[in-house]
Amino acid sequence: MSLNKNYLQLEFGSGMFFDYSKDEKEGHEKHTSSKGNVSYRKYYKEGVSGVLESVSIYEGKFGNQISMNIKDGDNVYYVPVDIADQRGNVDTYAESLIKLLPLLNKGDKVTVRGYNFTPDGEKYAKIGISITANGEKLKSAMTNAYYKDGNLVAGDIPAIAWKKDALGKNKPTAVSLEAKDDYLLESLKAQTERLKWVSGEQQETPPQPVSTPAAENKKELPKATPEQAFDPAKSFTADNPKVDLPF
Repeated sequence: MSLNKNYLQLEFGSGMFFDYSKDEKEGHEKHTSSKGNVSYRKYYKEGVSGVLESVSIYEGKFGNQISMNIKDGDNVYYVPVDIADQRGNVDTYAESLIKLLPLLNKGDKVTVRGYNFTPDGEKYAKIGISITANGEKLKSAMTNAYYKDGNLVAGDIPAIAWKKDALGKNKPTAVSLEAKDDYLLESLKAQTERLKWVSGEQQETPPQPVSTPAAENKKELPKATPEQAFDPAKSFTADNPKVDLPF
């Protein structure tokens, strides 16, 4: 049986996964970049659904990604999330996904969505990955430690510490960022080892990098504010029970 392999990408601004084509294609809509380059995209507006076959880390054309291998009938979807952001820290989407991986098992029936929206009355966007597994919406398996009024609120993931630079601007300290990233990457390593593709267990093979305009897409992405990138209480719905996802 021949399988249709679909190598998707994640659009930062909308949080939607999409299939890219340089040529006009049925089911794809025209997309014009900020530089005027035209391509065609098929957006998975309701997310990507199927059976989770594996989760792995692989080196794509423009950096390492977490790839979920999801099979739906004759279709196999490689659903990627960049691990690092433009600063070299763990990306907001990746952090959200890493928090959910301990709750997943190979063979689960999943629907995977990305989201990026600003709730009414709030200043900062909610950015992350949402997964429904076997009919149940997953909630984060980890919590973020953080500082409130100078006091540390305990959590699984090390807190970000802030300090003022020479110009009086608040910035996260390099040491606290490194501690947070190390924790997340160690968790990612453990979970992808547990969920990796095993020869003979499945017929599919891990994804191979494909030539896409990923670098150009990255340049178009809006840069997150420090609060969006480093303050999980503002970036992730799981840490703010008053706000739910719109699906």
